[in-house]
Amino acid sequence: MDWMQSITNAIRYMENNLTNDISIKDVSKQTFVSGFHFGRVFTVVTGITIGDYIRNRRLSLAGLDLLLAKSKIIDIAMRYQYDTSESFSKAFTRFHGFPPSVVKTHGDKLKCFDPITINIFIQGGFNMERKIMENENGVRLIREKFEYKNVGNLRYIGLDTITKKLNLSYQEAIEKTAPLLEPLMSEYAYVEIPGYCSLEYFQGQGVDEDYRVQVFGKFFKAKTPVPEGLYYLDIPSENIGHGIYSGDESFGGDPFDGYVFTRDQILSDGIAIPFPENFWSAMQFIDGEPVKGKYRFGYMFGVGELKLAGVPGE
Repeated sequence: MDWMQSITNAIRYMENNLTNDISIKDVSKQTFVSGFHFGRVFTVVTGITIGDYIRNRRLSLAGLDLLLAKSKIIDIAMRYQYDTSESFSKAFTRFHGFPPSVVKTHGDKLKCFDPITINIFIQGGFNMERKIMENENGVRLIREKFEYKNVGNLRYIGLDTITKKLNLSYQEAIEKTAPLLEPLMSEYAYVEIPGYCSLEYFQGQGVDEDYRVQVFGKFFKAKTPVPEGLYYLDIPSENIGHGIYSGDESFGGDPFDGYVFTRDQILSDGIAIPFPENFWSAMQFIDGEPVKGKYRFGYMFGVGELKLAGVPGE
């Protein structure tokens, strides 16, 4: 039996049913193995029991719901299968270290237990990098991750939407570019920046519509052949600053806030954004086009020399 695939199937089932009444037996049924035997294997591989996994994920999500949504505590308790607000409050306090009634003032202290993914290694668990970002207008996003990378020489290839005056939805842009870009992926993909992005480059000029190039496409290795009809940019910086953000249905703002939070973090770290000569930024579509209720995206900038301790490319 492929135990890794069985565990992956079980995790997928749990993630899809965190707001439903499920048992360890229900999870085990997804693997066609007895609950006792599968439970032991799950714990050995992941380091956590099935029951604790479900509980940790529910309480992690409940904390975000309380922070970002306007639901009552009892409604969130019921959503995550707690019979009473008292039992929910007790479990929540044990997990996060404070009661659900004070989440709005303790949001930066919420614990985040991420979905576990099985590959050659195990990812997930408590995420200490997560940070609540808020601007002067009260717009908040959860920054899941922020890092600097030395990416070397890259080529970005895609559809020039401004010069060609194309007003395309995310899905329409995918339909136009995917047939041309997907054949390149097996040989030329740059896997550390996966998925489609919208990149803006200002051609060595100030931030102005007349100079802006906006391209919908992907990052590839340097010197990747460019399909006819597409635009390419040999990325003019070997280093990037990259933030990943998320929100929920309560956040109806523009992803431009992710742009601002990323830019301000880079500048506060004392790292130069080469403006205007090599200025570019990109919005990364992690889970598809950001929509209300499914809001997760990345923002990145090309940056100058990295001088922070421990930063790759130093």
